Formats: sequence, structure tokens, C-alpha cells
Amino acid sequence: MTAGAVRDFLLEIGVEEMPAAAAADAAAQAAPLARDSFAAHHIAIAPEQIKVWVTPRRIAIFIAGLPELQEDRELVDRGPVVDVAFDANGQPTKAAAGFAKGKGVKPEELEVREQDGRQFVFAVRQQTGAPVVSLLPEICGGILKGFSFPKTMHWDGAHIRFARPVRWLVTKFGTETLEFAAAGIQSGATSQGHRFLGMPQVEIAAADQYIGALGAAGVVVDQEERRSLILEGLAIEAGKLGARFIDPAGELEEVLYLVEHPSVQAGTFAEEHLRLPDRVLITAMQSHQRYFPLTGEDGSLVAGFLYVMNADPASAPGITRGNERVLEGRIEDAEFSFDQDLNVGIEEMAVRLGQVVFHSRLGSLAEKTARLEGLVAVLGEMLDIGETDLKSAASAARLAKADQVSVMVQEFSDLEGYMGSTYARMEGYTSEICTAIAEHYLPVSAGGEIPATVAGALLSIADKVDNLMGAFAVDELPSGSRDPYGLRRAAAGVAIISERYSFDIDLRELLMAAHRLLIEQKADVNRDAAVVTAALDFVFDRVQHRQVEAGTPVETMEAARAAAPASIIRLLELSQAIDNFRRQPAFEDLHTAYFRCSKIAAKAGGESGAIDPALFSENTEKELFEAVNSLQPQIDASITANDYTAAMQLAATIRPVVDRFFDEVMVMDKDEQVRRNRLALVTATARMLLGVGDPIRAAATPE
Repeated sequence: MTAGAVRDFLLEIGVEEMPAAAAADAAAQAAPLARDSFAAHHIAIAPEQIKVWVTPRRIAIFIAGLPELQEDRELVDRGPVVDVAFDANGQPTKAAAGFAKGKGVKPEELEVREQDGRQFVFAVRQQTGAPVVSLLPEICGGILKGFSFPKTMHWDGAHIRFARPVRWLVTKFGTETLEFAAAGIQSGATSQGHRFLGMPQVEIAAADQYIGALGAAGVVVDQEERRSLILEGLAIEAGKLGARFIDPAGELEEVLYLVEHPSVQAGTFAEEHLRLPDRVLITAMQSHQRYFPLTGEDGSLVAGFLYVMNADPASAPGITRGNERVLEGRIEDAEFSFDQDLNVGIEEMAVRLGQVVFHSRLGSLAEKTARLEGLVAVLGEMLDIGETDLKSAASAARLAKADQVSVMVQEFSDLEGYMGSTYARMEGYTSEICTAIAEHYLPVSAGGEIPATVAGALLSIADKVDNLMGAFAVDELPSGSRDPYGLRRAAAGVAIISERYSFDIDLRELLMAAHRLLIEQKADVNRDAAVVTAALDFVFDRVQHRQVEAGTPVETMEAARAAAPASIIRLLELSQAIDNFRRQPAFEDLHTAYFRCSKIAAKAGGESGAIDPALFSENTEKELFEAVNSLQPQIDASITANDYTAAMQLAATIRPVVDRFFDEVMVMDKDEQVRRNRLALVTATARMLLGVGDPIRAAATPE
């Protein structure tokens, strides 16, 4: 074993079949875990050295060129200060001797070094790197214990929890097999092949022979290679049928971790089922079954599907027949549900909403529908919306939740909104109304599609605001990672839609309207107006989180929020204006004026009484009073016009007046009336300046 020598390393964790989600989690965690575990033992691994391969039955970590020896390193421990370590004659004291003995050095070998402006003694020794092979059992054990899964299990003889029981471990350092106990089993060189296509046991001769050995045993261990094989197979099989495959639900990412040796096969279903709406058929194929629908040249569905199997291709005919029977049953169920719904009709569904509880304290779906209609009307008053779009949104609001009582949505919940849109279209409603019904749940995920129509955007905001206000009014808020009502997603959705459509919505007024509607319906809610403020802050917290992630400085977002804008659009525009203005010379004037005023205003406890000019005794009092009265309407006009830069420039001009005031006036006068009057004047000035954001927060250095 020589310095600089390297060998490839392999750790394979063999498990019982993991769910696809757990396999994907393992694939994301493995490389960072390996790097951290080796780093904890002072062995540096570059990202490009690590390869991670995951199948349903194994997690493999391969490291190219792992050094055989730890790096030599210097160990440095700080001891007592010099005055304590040495006596007046420069001899080591008992404190120094005890410290040296504890660190394995002689007292005379202690070194004096400066730290934090003081002199200390240090024990310094060189540690020769240990053979890496001696450290690997502990490192592998750390990696194994480091994985985290949402759902875990333990098994007999094991002292760890994992997504599924660990059944074998392979650990190779070059050609050397490392044997140690972990997870209740003994590691070695024996892996397992594909359940149906390969040998039950596979001997791994060397780390760099792993992929080849498993490949010969029917296992494609590299998930990216499996992805390529699946995509190629899908394209070939679809081409044979003169069709194209689609994957609207993104099932490929799950299928990738359900197979070890992918084989793409084709199946069919009766053409008569094509009378169903495309999305119904697609949901029947992809929900639970993970089939890939096929489309013709015109984009419409054809009576066929593709699937990926993990079995012997010779068994494909029988497996295909089984899949066809399963799909036929699901489609027949969907047809039955669809026909039942058509017999009822969307108008009758809307009538039945009164029989369905939306929330035990918030009433029925019929009451929620009434609130949606009310909120759409409020939005119409706030925004410059065309009459057609507003009427479409109002009509869609009345029908938006109707499909919640449909048999189809009860069977396939993913189709909510879409089925309501479909039934409305079949009953002759306009495309604008039908589209708004379909769009009002959007976006359903971070970065997801948003409504493409104004009517859909209005209804989506109304629905999300009602959900937010309802949850806050019954005190059912997100906690930690739990967010059962999707309130974070709802808040983000309101922000994204408002920004995309430039909707200058007074969100406080809209939330107040939502709260008022709940109270008018006699819902069992908290009637305190504080819940509106809490909901508004929650939405703005999500807006800030999203903007900071996108690169907006947190200090400018906080500065803008201090101005208390009620509109998301105005918050974003003010934040951008503050970020630009704080680089201009005039920002210092604004900062200084606000700092001096807010510091004194704090002594008034934030309260501001009426200002009585008759109590002024100094010219600068009158000057500041007149300056505020002159600037306030100009600043307000600039803010109303969304010209925040002009507003800040105007606000900054008050600094000379503020400076003269504080140079010549004693605010905390002995006369109580004079003192209160001057505090009221300073507080009014600070509030005016705060209207363009908090310059103190804008100037803050982020931690």
C-alpha cells in the first residue's frame, strides 16, 4: 500500500422491492451521503468520482479512484492561555503539563500561537493517514444509516430502519472483498440477479466489473440506461402501430424505478370506448396502471396503449392479455360513471351541492359556490375586466364545484374541474365558461400550468382566497411540512396569477370580503379581523419566499413589506424600486431622515396624536409640518401611479428640513403638551417616509 495508490470502490445495498418513490429518494440521497461519510473520515471525494445506480432491488454507489490511504493531517488543539500555562520563570505549570499529557505530547513541545488577540498554547502533532480499507466498514455503515425515507420499516435482527428490509451487501475495494456486519447481515461479494431473467446469485469479482456482471444476470443497474431503453422501446412499438406515445402524467419517472430489465409491449382496447373524453381514457390508463396512451397523426387517441414490463419477454402475450382485461374493466367503470353523470346533468349536480359538506365549520359546497360568486364580483369591482370575461367567470363560479357530486370525479378525483367543464360543454355552455371551470384549480403544483383565460384566472384566485380565508378562520393552518389543504400552494398560485395577469388586487380587501361572506353565511369561524391580517401575511410570506429564491434580495422585500402594500403587484414593484434606489446618492438622505425620525418616534410607542400648529415655538417645527403636508399628497400621487422611484426621490428631499429640526428643537421638552405635539410631528414624518418602504431594512446587510 503506497501513497497515491487508488482503487475503485463499490457498495451495493440489496433490498426487497422498494416503491418507486423510495428508489427515487435513494438515488437523490446516495451521492451526498457518500461524500459526507467519506469527508467525515477526512477522505475527499470529488463529485465526478461518484456514480449512483438504483433499481427497485438495489442501491449501488461506485467511486472511481478511491485513495488507499487517508491524507496525512495536522491535529491542533488549543490549551490554556500563556499566563496560565507558564510560570514567571517560563516553566510549564501543572495546567500545561496536564493539557500536554492529555494530548499525547511533551510540555516542551507545546507551541504558542495567537487566537482572537490572545496568546494560547497549542498541542500540534502530525497524524499519518490510516489505510482506507480499515475505515470502509464504518463509512459504509454510516451511509446505510444515513438514508431517510418518508415511510420506513425494521426487521428481525436489524437495528436500523429502511424503506424495505436490507437482504444483502456487496462491498468491493478493487478486487478485495470487505467483510463486516451491518443491518443484521454480513457483507461480501455476492449480489443477486434479475428475479426471472438471471442467476439468483452473482459474484462480483471487482468493483469496476459490477455493471457487466449484473448485466449478464439480467439487471440494467444504470437508471439512465433504463430510461433510454424504455424511451427507445416506446418509440419503436408506437411506430409499429403508426402512432405516437404520450405521457401526460409523467409516469415514466415512476416506471423507471419499477423495472430492472425493461421491455415495452403493446395492448389494445375496444374502439367503441373512444367515445369517452380523451382525458378520461388517459386517466384510466395512467392512474394506477402506468400505461402509455397512443395518439394518431391528428393528435386524437387511438384504441391502444403501451406498457413496460419487468418479466421475461416470452411471457408477454399472457401479460398483455392480463393488462388488457384490467384496462377494459377500468374503462367500463368509467363509461358507466360517465353515462350516469350525463343522465343527471350539470345543472342538477349544482343543485345537489347543498347536500355535500365542504367543511364541518365552513358549510356545504353550495355555500362555497355562493362565496365564489361573491368573490368574483368583488374582483370585478377591483379590476378593469371586460364584461364578457366577468360574466363568464361568474357563470363558471356557479358551476365550478358541480362535478364534485359526479360519479366520475368520485371514481377519478384527478378529473375534478375537467369533468365539470366537459359536462358544461355538452350542455351548451360557452367555451369561455367551460374553460374557466376546467382552469379554476390551476396551478396544481409549483411551476405548474396557470389559467390561460382571464375568466379562469379570476375564478382560480377566488377559489384560492376562499380556501385560505376559510382555513385561517377555523385555525387549521400549515404546520412544519404538513399542509393538508395546500395553503402554501394556494398562496403561491394567487401570487403567480396576479403577477402574470398584472392584476392589481387589494388583497386585504379581497380577504376581508371572503371573511365577511363566511360571517354572513353564519359559518362557525373566528370573527376577529386579525385572522384577515394573518392570512395576508401568510400570502406575502410565500411571495417573499418565492422572490428571494428567484434572486430578489431579502432585505429589499422586507423593506417593501414594511410599507404595507396590499397588492402583490405593488409589493413586487416597490421591492424592485427600492433595490434600484438604494444604490443612488439620494438613498442616504432618505435613510438618514427616516432613521432620525423613527428613532424618536419609537419613544411615542407608535402612537400619533393630532398635531397642533399653535403649540409650535420654533420656526423649524413649522417648516417640518409644512414640508410633510406638502410632500404627502405628492408622494401618495406617485405611489398611486406606481412611480415608486419618484415617490422615494420626493421623500428624500425632506432630509435638510429634518436635520434642521433635530439640530434646533428639543423634542422631549419638559412641557408635556409641547413634547406630545413634537412627537406627533416626528411620528407623522416617519410614517410618511415609511410609505415608500423601510430604508433601514433596505440598507441592512443580509446574514
